[in-house]
Amino acid sequence: MDVKVMHNLWKKAWRSIFTVPLVQWLVAALVSGMIWCVFLSCRASYRGEGNLKKFKGKAAIATFWHGRSMMLSPVAVRMGLKGYGIFSRHRDGQLMAKFQRMFGMKGIYGSTGRKGAVSALMQGARVLKQGNMIILSPDGPKGPRMRVHDGALYFAKMSGAPIIPVCFSCSGAWFQNNWDRYLIVLPFSRMVFVAGEPFYIGKKDDIDVAREKLEQIMIKQLQDLDAEFGYPKIEPAEAKKK
Repeated sequence: MDVKVMHNLWKKAWRSIFTVPLVQWLVAALVSGMIWCVFLSCRASYRGEGNLKKFKGKAAIATFWHGRSMMLSPVAVRMGLKGYGIFSRHRDGQLMAKFQRMFGMKGIYGSTGRKGAVSALMQGARVLKQGNMIILSPDGPKGPRMRVHDGALYFAKMSGAPIIPVCFSCSGAWFQNNWDRYLIVLPFSRMVFVAGEPFYIGKKDDIDVAREKLEQIMIKQLQDLDAEFGYPKIEPAEAKKK
């Protein structure tokens, strides 16, 4: 049998296996355990912690770039924060939802299609109205890197809840060579976590102006943190044309 055919069959088989809920729960437990081990080995410091903690039990939207998600879940647990994440109904989204459940996060489910996006927006608005926090990456799940999608902006505009940009960097890092330059924290690193000032969007504010301001805040936040550890500057990808 052709090697390429064998590879495709093997890949298809693994994809089928990863749709099995029990397998997804086992993978989620294994990965969350590994992240906890790395987190507990690190020496962490926190800046602007009060910007998040004062919204504990209140409506707020915490945003982070997709490439800086690895350590945010244990940080949230350490701060006693619980919230809702946005997940797709795709296999990868289901796995990520199970992984985040290990850290106490609940799920809002949608998709990139129009109906899925509207459903997620309605669920998110209801969650915020109930006084909960939504935690999401505005450039996820597929980019472009460090460019804000509409979701967080509309949640903030509809609800009046603030957006709180969060980020981290560390002394021992491995940057993956992919679209988001994902940062993997190495054990026994020194880690710095930052929560920025609350960012509000009024009902009459222009959404594209708010997008540009939020992008500038979050880009600077990440680049300033990386500069402290001497890393090359990561630039945002070119924005998609509308």
